[in-house]
Amino acid sequence: MRSGHDSRSCVLRRRTGPWADRDRFAGGFGRRLASCPDTGPKVPLDYWGSALTEALNLMPHIPAYLKDTERRFLWCSEGLVRLTGFQAGSQLLGLRDEDVAPADLAIQYRANEEQVLEHGRRFVGLVELVRKPYGPSTWYISTKLPVRTVDGTIIGLVGVTRPLERRAAAAQPPDPLLPAITLIAREMHRRLTVADMAKAAAMSASQFTRRFKTRFGDTPHQYLRRMRLTAACDMLCSTDLPLAAIAAATGYSDQSHFSNDFARHQQSTPSAYRKRFRTTGVAST
Repeated sequence: MRSGHDSRSCVLRRRTGPWADRDRFAGGFGRRLASCPDTGPKVPLDYWGSALTEALNLMPHIPAYLKDTERRFLWCSEGLVRLTGFQAGSQLLGLRDEDVAPADLAIQYRANEEQVLEHGRRFVGLVELVRKPYGPSTWYISTKLPVRTVDGTIIGLVGVTRPLERRAAAAQPPDPLLPAITLIAREMHRRLTVADMAKAAAMSASQFTRRFKTRFGDTPHQYLRRMRLTAACDMLCSTDLPLAAIAAATGYSDQSHFSNDFARHQQSTPSAYRKRFRTTGVAST
């Protein structure tokens, strides 16, 4: 899914050489120096980093993580450990999504994070599916930001994610577009119009469309299609539902319409996609 983005990112104020060792970034966030952009004394980031990681670990409902340029986990919060079904954060360190997530979802996560690491893209309000080890797939809303040195070199990324519906209910100040995204997630099985989504966001259709496109980079209908296809991919890989039932559950008028739209956007038929990810446990390109 696409999301609003700009060029801002987390900046580390002193450059060091290339790194892959988690101890230089995670745990204490390394011994780099941070300061305010214009004023203020330089403070070892260790102090801030250790306090931040401790605070996040005391909030187990917030999955958060740091990754290096190879997308390997350098640090993860207790919330992420629970979400992935591991017993301790140390078990995740050095792993990638391909090692811990279903193959079909890992490919989606990788595509988004490569945009962060290679192009500095900043995702805010990125809607992703998470398939838990025990339980149904759930929509999550994520933030993924590049981490840069003071000269702009990208050395990793930071991510935070929360369940979409919980995030929409707790947003302070309220995010006017989240109710529309929640509506799509809940009601994608039926016909949804821009008027329906605009009503959920308490806006006129024209204002809603303009703000939605600015925020997410897609029109409301394009975004709706992406979420429907993401949900369909998940059902193909995690259930034995026939194609007609998946088509109905994701808002397509019939199986033919679903199959044609799926093939056009996924470069694969639904049956071939299901076979591919039902027979492999590791994501591949």
